[in-house]
Amino acid sequence: MEKTFKTIDEQIEVLQSRNLHIEDKEIAREILLNNNYYYLINGYKDLFLDKNSKTEIFHNGTTLEEIYSLYEFDRKIRIIFLEYILLIERKIDTYIAYEFSKNYGHKNYLIPENFNNISKNKDLINKFLNDISLEISHQYKNSNKMVVHYLDKYSYIPLWVLIRILSFGKVSKFYSFMKQKEQNSIAKKFNIRSETLKTYLMNLGNVRNICAHDEKLYDIILTKRIGITEYHRKMKLINDKLKIIYATRDLFSIVIVLKMLLEEKQFRVFYTELIESINTLEKELKTISIDNVLYKMGFPKNYKKLLKL
Repeated sequence: MEKTFKTIDEQIEVLQSRNLHIEDKEIAREILLNNNYYYLINGYKDLFLDKNSKTEIFHNGTTLEEIYSLYEFDRKIRIIFLEYILLIERKIDTYIAYEFSKNYGHKNYLIPENFNNISKNKDLINKFLNDISLEISHQYKNSNKMVVHYLDKYSYIPLWVLIRILSFGKVSKFYSFMKQKEQNSIAKKFNIRSETLKTYLMNLGNVRNICAHDEKLYDIILTKRIGITEYHRKMKLINDKLKIIYATRDLFSIVIVLKMLLEEKQFRVFYTELIESINTLEKELKTISIDNVLYKMGFPKNYKKLLKL
C-alpha cells in the first residue's frame, strides 16, 4: 500500500490510535517536527510494543518522550563509540604506514609483490590497488591539499599521507593483504593474533560507518563474530551447559574489542561515559526496564565489572 503524507497532527493521531500516551501535544509536535517520524518511531518502537497484542499497539502508559529518550540515548552513544574508534583508527594507520614503509619504502604501496600476493589473493589485491589509485585521483580532482601538494611536487603520495585519506574499510583491507610477518608485527602491539585483529578491524569499520551515518546502533548484530577473550571468561560469558558464548555479535562485543585495543586510561574514560549514558536513560524509562535495553545491547548484568578488569 502506498504511503501518504501526514501532517504532524495526523502523525500524533496515528500514535494515539496505537495506544501511545501523548502528555503534551506541543512537546509531541516539537519532537516530531525536529525528528524524522520513520526513523524515530519505526526505529525505536519495538521495546515499547505490547507483544501480546495481535495489532501493533504500545504498552499502556508509553509516551512519545520515552521513545525519544531511547532515540537520544542511541545518538549519544554513537558519538561516544565514534570518538574512541577514531583513536584506534589513527593508531592502526600509524602502525600500518610504519611497518609497510620500513620494509618497502613509503611510495611502493601499488606494487602487488609487496603484499601477500599468493594466487588466491592476486585478483583481489589488483582490484584493491586499483581502488587506491582511483581514490588518489578522486582526492586530487577534489583539491585535497595534501594530495595536490605531494603529487605536484614529488609525483607520489607517501603512505603515511595516503593512509589518512583511505576509509577505515580500505585500511582494514590494506592490513588483511599485507604479508603475514608484517600483520603479525602489528597485531603483536595489541597482544592479539593477526586473524583476531582482522575481525576486530572489520567490525569496527562497520560500527564506525553506522556512527558516522547516524544509523541505529544499540541493537546492532555484527556480520562477523569475535572470538573468545579473557574478558569473556572473567565475566562468565561462556555457558558450557548450553554451549552458548555471549557477546560475540552485539554491541557489548564491540565494547570488548575496545577494551582489547584501547589504552587502559582511554578505555576507562570511554566506558565511564557509556555507563553514565545508560544511567541517564534508566531515569527516563517508565514502561520498560533498562534491562530490556541492555539485553538488546548484549550487555550482561555484571557489565560494570569490565571497568575494573
